[in-house]
Amino acid sequence: MTYPSKRTTPYNPGRQLVDGSDMNNIYDAYQSSQQLTPAGAAQGTATVINAALVELLTAATAGVLLPISYPGAEVLILNNSGASQNIYPNGTDQINAGGASTPIALASAASAGYRCIKVGFWQRFVSS
Repeated sequence: MTYPSKRTTPYNPGRQLVDGSDMNNIYDAYQSSQQLTPAGAAQGTATVINAALVELLTAATAGVLLPISYPGAEVLILNNSGASQNIYPNGTDQINAGGASTPIALASAASAGYRCIKVGFWQRFVSS
């Protein structure tokens, strides 16, 4: 299962069981991993992230694109590329109030977590 490509809708309230396949899809989304080579020098050409756990592989400085934001979503990125990489928010989303579509650099050998606090906003947590 890949990372969701759209904002999800909540379950209907009330007394009901959750289908096992729905629970498996949620588990798979949060355990999904991806190794990718960053490419593209702008938001529109950046390599798309499609997992919750991401390792960036060897590349010159380029960029990756976070998934669409929805509250509670998390993406953890480890930069093993040997160069600083730009992390772009999706569409008009923003990272750390950096402005719509503004990238944030992730240094080589660093890791960062991105958590969606509200629709359109990712909060970044960086390793030291």
